[in-house]
Amino acid sequence: MASPEPPPLRDLLADLATLIDLPPDLPALLARLPAADLYLQDEIQCALHPTLTRVWSRCGRRGQRLVDAPGDNATVVGFGALDWRDGSFHGLTAPGRRAAPFVEQLSALADRSRARGRAAIVLADNLSIHTPAGSRLVRQLLAERPDLVLVYTPAYDPDANRIEWLWRPTRRAVTHTHRRARIEDLAADLTQHFADLGRDPGAVLRHVGSPNTPLPAPDHAVPAAA
Repeated sequence: MASPEPPPLRDLLADLATLIDLPPDLPALLARLPAADLYLQDEIQCALHPTLTRVWSRCGRRGQRLVDAPGDNATVVGFGALDWRDGSFHGLTAPGRRAAPFVEQLSALADRSRARGRAAIVLADNLSIHTPAGSRLVRQLLAERPDLVLVYTPAYDPDANRIEWLWRPTRRAVTHTHRRARIEDLAADLTQHFADLGRDPGAVLRHVGSPNTPLPAPDHAVPAAA
């Protein structure tokens, strides 16, 4: 880590192999990484019944917060993906976790990278709709797009994908203690939040703790005269 330049790939792999069992496709992925964009992808579910947080109060006391509980707890799912290096964010919403919006998002990521003369490597969890074994649409897309590579995180390991950190501000902005009565309004809130993320790549990188986060601009303010 103290070296001004990273070690050769073969030396890095040799060191790692002494510590853990390496996946057989890791050398090929690392060799491809310099000419590829790395995306982190995940979904977040928003429900019409709001997530309760920091609103506890004694029952019957003045100022007690009342939260409506809808009889039909409808949901909307947000599909999000970010570029780990520059913070570019792509988001869309759908009625549920389905392969079709996932494939739509993958296609958009691959098109973006192809326009930049690069391949697209996408890190996602191994939900069945994300895999070629579980989805015909994913299988067809991967067959048509050799410039698209899917890499799956271990099962039951949300910490393996840093986009999970991005959902913290999303929950605060959209899902926590909201007062929407219609799922259409909640979906519009999520769409607007995704648009806000897309306009601020630096904030996206800060939320996920990327080492590529830009440093704050220096303060050149001239001190006031005494």
